Amino acid sequence: MIEVTNINNKNKEVEDDTNEKNEFIIKRRRKKFMKKLVLSLLFLIGVLMTLLLKHPYFNIKDINVKNNKNISISNVIETSKISKGNNIFYIDLDSAKKNLLKNPYILEAQIKRKLPSTLVVTIKEREAVFYGNKGNKYFVLDRNGAVLEERQDINNMKLVKLQGFDESKSKLGQPIVVDDERKIETARELSALLGSKKDNYGISIVDIGDITNIKVYYNNICIKLGNNQNLDVKLNKAFNIVFQKEELKGKKGYIDVSFEGNPVVFIE
Repeated sequence: MIEVTNINNKNKEVEDDTNEKNEFIIKRRRKKFMKKLVLSLLFLIGVLMTLLLKHPYFNIKDINVKNNKNISISNVIETSKISKGNNIFYIDLDSAKKNLLKNPYILEAQIKRKLPSTLVVTIKEREAVFYGNKGNKYFVLDRNGAVLEERQDINNMKLVKLQGFDESKSKLGQPIVVDDERKIETARELSALLGSKKDNYGISIVDIGDITNIKVYYNNICIKLGNNQNLDVKLNKAFNIVFQKEELKGKKGYIDVSFEGNPVVFIE
């Protein structure tokens, strides 16, 4: 009985071992099959996606430009070097953005895809505020002193002349050349303080040549501001006098608000 039992046990062990091997082989085959199936599906999906993305349905048909005020839509599109008809997925947006930022008038640029066939270009422009002379040409400047362009004339641009920087060394697309960075800060602050008043008040010149003797010209009246401290207070004092004194209209002279106390008004 003992021998028969041992034989049965051995047979059972062999059978169990065979079953385990068969299960292992089945699992391995199943795993290989699933792996091949997944790879095949991924390959097919990749082929389909490639064919789909190259389909004319995704060719650029429209380029929408937003927030442009001074730069024309055609100029923006031309500068970006984006062409209609190209596949929307194959456009290098970073390269197009870099192209846009080469335009001195463009401060910021953003380009987004709007499927299936539209690109949206959003820009933020620099505002032309000042100008300077260079021979027979004019430098057009923004409020931060960046040179936006060179022009033969500036008619109808409503710009304020900025004096006190080196026009001969200033270059297109770069900040004006000054011997003291406080001059640019002062020009920026005056631009913000004057705002639209530069038109209404007839501001013609801002002179930052001497940072301790800053001047603003209203028609033929020179407003002496002194240093760049408390510019807002000094300008308010000066323009209160300008609009209160009728005798200043059309006359030459100056208003000195560079010191504390009552301003000094002189009329020739």
